[in-house]
Amino acid sequence: MGVLEDTPGHYSGDPNYRSVRVVFFKDGDNWKAFPNDCGDQKCLYSVAAQFPEAVKWTIAFDGRNIGQVTTSNPDHFEFYGDIGQQKIRSTESIPTISKPSQKFAGFLGGSVSRPLVAISKPYFRDPEQWKPAQLASEMVKVLRSEFRKKFPKVSNCDNPEANNEKPWPYQDDNIKIIKAYSSSANWSVAQLRLEDYRCDGPSDDAFLDQWFSISPAREIRFLDKAMWLVDAGDYDNDGESEIVFSVNDYDRGGYRLFYDHFRKQAAFEFSYH
Repeated sequence: MGVLEDTPGHYSGDPNYRSVRVVFFKDGDNWKAFPNDCGDQKCLYSVAAQFPEAVKWTIAFDGRNIGQVTTSNPDHFEFYGDIGQQKIRSTESIPTISKPSQKFAGFLGGSVSRPLVAISKPYFRDPEQWKPAQLASEMVKVLRSEFRKKFPKVSNCDNPEANNEKPWPYQDDNIKIIKAYSSSANWSVAQLRLEDYRCDGPSDDAFLDQWFSISPAREIRFLDKAMWLVDAGDYDNDGESEIVFSVNDYDRGGYRLFYDHFRKQAAFEFSYH
């Protein structure tokens, strides 16, 4: 599995470039990540040999096949944030489904097109039909309770100018349900965020996006923080959909893959510096 990306240029004034980042592979019953977090330049030069030389990809979105691209592996990766990126060699139009937006760029900023899941086999359907959803009020109440269990104590400031961090007894109304998605199998995921952060500096974890899964039996499980949902699909053709998230953290990028109804996951994460 890879992700078709639109990435800001490495230097000021450089244009965006398109590539497919190779991120996961299936090993038996489990998904695993390709090497993903080099700590020095020596690693960047040697690790490329562990990625496939060339791949013909099916580009998927929302259970549909929206095109194909062919990529080749570089001799080495020049920057830490480039790890896994392969150059597009096909000459056909590169699949794109949205106008460039800052919300897709993550830590790098700028405006880029939405990332799209790329599969080395034509497995693009979403049998569980994941769609945006509106959660029932009782479920919102339960999610807020779970959020409070995870973050019982939070600090905040009166305003950025004073920057006087102190304990903040936040209210339920401060826990916002940003987005939710549900499947035909009665599973759901929800994105929660504590608002508003009023300090002048990096925010605590509680103010980052927090994702939870909800089972058909209404069992809630914390998934991870600082990410957004890219797509869902049956990328290994086993009859169940996998869920792919993009990492959106400070100086961190990558992807997280959840499968087997959120009992398992794989993570491809890297630093930019």
